Amino acid sequence: MIVSEIVVSEGEYELLRLMAEKGFSRGSLDDASRLLGIDKSSLASLLMLLRDRGVVRVQEEVRTLCRPTAKGLDAISRGLPEEALLDYLASRGGVARLDEISQTLGEYASIALGQARRRGLVEVQGGFVRLVQDPGIARDAVRGLRDALESCSRIGLVEPSLFRELRERGLVEEVKVKDVFVELLDDPVRLLERVRVEASRLTSRMLRDGSWRMYRFRAYNVEAEPPRVQAGRLHFLQEFIEVIRDVMKELGFKEVRGPVVELELFNFDMLFQAQDHPAREIHDSLWVKAEPVDVTRLYGGLVERVARVHEAGWRYKWSPAIASRLMLRSQTTAVSARTLALKPSPPIRFFTIGRVYRHDVVDASHLPEFHQLDGIEGDYGYTFRDLLGTLREICGRLGLEVKFKPGYFPFTEPSVEGYVRLPNGRWLELFGAGLFRPEVLEMAGVDYPVGAWGFGIERLAAAYYGIPDIRLLYTDDVEYIRGFRVRV
Repeated sequence: MIVSEIVVSEGEYELLRLMAEKGFSRGSLDDASRLLGIDKSSLASLLMLLRDRGVVRVQEEVRTLCRPTAKGLDAISRGLPEEALLDYLASRGGVARLDEISQTLGEYASIALGQARRRGLVEVQGGFVRLVQDPGIARDAVRGLRDALESCSRIGLVEPSLFRELRERGLVEEVKVKDVFVELLDDPVRLLERVRVEASRLTSRMLRDGSWRMYRFRAYNVEAEPPRVQAGRLHFLQEFIEVIRDVMKELGFKEVRGPVVELELFNFDMLFQAQDHPAREIHDSLWVKAEPVDVTRLYGGLVERVARVHEAGWRYKWSPAIASRLMLRSQTTAVSARTLALKPSPPIRFFTIGRVYRHDVVDASHLPEFHQLDGIEGDYGYTFRDLLGTLREICGRLGLEVKFKPGYFPFTEPSVEGYVRLPNGRWLELFGAGLFRPEVLEMAGVDYPVGAWGFGIERLAAAYYGIPDIRLLYTDDVEYIRGFRVRV
């Protein structure tokens, strides 16, 4: 059905104008593309739009054609195997030894002999192959198949009986080809007279040449919301970790890293936790199924000091085999222990941020896998007061009010627990801190005081962002993540 007025886009109008100019009203998509100078993909899109407007008819036809296989292309180039056999026999007076043919034709010998015998062109007897037809007649018998193969290559068409034979020999295959035919439902010139182009804006050119009269301008909904752009960004927890990193570096701390799969030597022993301490039980820590590492061979001097301090302090026989076991680190203080074992020259300021793993039940304030910030600083004359000052400075730069209360940790003395006030007024335990015990410093081979602390990053992030439940830091609610406002 042809409508009285046709509203089209500028692209559709240009296509109709070209059709009228070039005199195209019916033909294939390929013909239209060549005549109009428009690539097939763009042309097909515009024609589908015009079809929906009742301007053109678009029909699709599927044809079955044949196409040579790689084996068929080789036969076109080199000739069919039986042709090579006939030529060889003709050159030898019509007869040749079977072994000579095999040597000359190689892998094609058996195919050539089979096809030639099937057509009754040769016979094999007593180790000889003999032509039983005149060479010219024999070649004519094969030429029809060769011509069919070449026809398949050129135009994709071949007689059904020859196609079956070629396909059985693996020389051709069947392919489906889709043809698109286009037909204008009215004369292109008359169509242009009824066309009204829909434009998105009024230009100075339209005003100058008066062409604005042929345009219908697109209506706008001034109350419509603009499109929502989802810009890429870091997850807000990762952004917070970067904030922490910046704070630590601004305070003069150098970042260090350590392995996630850790030796008990650094995770526990160097922190003066006895080898029968409950934290080493299976319900508290996670071990890796792997061959233990020989810590005595790798860390001979360190192992001697650790054994001496443990046996003197805890009064038991220290085992290097236990210290050699591999585990998922339960605290990033293991990285601090590794750093101290390198005996850095004072003054020192180091920090690390990384994942730790524990047997914890998931709730609003606990996760079995979380991030920790661990820091150490030390110098000759370093005091507990210096440590508390650093902790106040870190919390202050994050806008958090902090208070301390006495605490206990196996590897620090004196020790404190740090609490920060949440937006709802509740105090949250955030970190533990203290001066490393003399035993820890003796094992590391360090002769100056060192302060240490460990923050739970998720708890700190929850306090920083005012999130009541740390599980929200790992939510899979995409809208919640996208809409989260990050403090800077």
